[in-house]
Amino acid sequence: MYIGLITILFSCKSNSIAQENEKSTEEKPKVEKPRFGDVNNDNMPKPDVFAQNQVGPNTIHLTIQALEIIKNKRICDIPQEAAIKAKVTDIKGSGSGIINMISINQEIELASRKGIPKDVTYLKSKLNKDVVIIIKEKPCADFNQTVYEIVSIDYRN
Repeated sequence: MYIGLITILFSCKSNSIAQENEKSTEEKPKVEKPRFGDVNNDNMPKPDVFAQNQVGPNTIHLTIQALEIIKNKRICDIPQEAAIKAKVTDIKGSGSGIINMISINQEIELASRKGIPKDVTYLKSKLNKDVVIIIKEKPCADFNQTVYEIVSIDYRN
């Protein structure tokens, strides 16, 4: 009788271990990570910088034609090494906070960057040709006028 009882106990344990092994071999369902974009073709949308208006505040990206380079010009009672009289041919984008908006075919005076004579030399060589620049609008001390200062020039053209 003891032998029968011991065999029953050992047989139950071996069955429970076998059942545990069977459960562990079952595969768990995989959870998919969420994907963004079109689920049908896995193409991710590429952002367009100008479509999202990611231009800095008080900044304007535009194309100009330099008409004249003026040495030692005072703009808003501040002496400038050089100023550029330019005609706007295209506006690529503008940031928030622009007070005096620029329009196409408008003639404006731009203050050159201080201590960078390369800008003036480059613009002299590109008189009456299209040049892509970034300008920043700054109000004058009396807030009646605005200074447009060159932030950068695209030298690739």
